[in-house]
Amino acid sequence: MIAGAVVGAAVLLPAAAAQGEPRARIPICPPVVGLCTWTEPNAEGTTRMFQRPAPGLDPPVRSAKNHTGQAWCLYPRPSYRGRPFVLRSGSYTPGLGLTARSARPC
Repeated sequence: MIAGAVVGAAVLLPAAAAQGEPRARIPICPPVVGLCTWTEPNAEGTTRMFQRPAPGLDPPVRSAKNHTGQAWCLYPRPSYRGRPFVLRSGSYTPGLGLTARSARPC
C-alpha cells in the first residue's frame, strides 16, 4: 500500500526506493483516478497526484501519467496560459517538452 499526504488539490506521494542495477524505470503511480506528476523528467523528483484543476503548480511538473478517463492539458504558465501539452487518457510521458506550471482536464 502506498501512503500519501494530501496537499491542497494534490496528493503528495513518497519517492520510489532505489534498486540495484540500472534498468528501465517504471513510474510509481497508484491505479486511482488522477493525474500523477513528477518535478523531473523520467518520473523523478517529487510525485503529486491531481484529481482537480491546478491553476498553479509549485514546484512545476516535468513528467506525468494520466489515470483519468479524459485528456489533461499541462500549461507552461500559471492560470492555464500558453500552449498546452495534451496528455491523453491512460498515457505516460517521461518528458513534457515544457515545464508545466498549471494543469486541468481539457
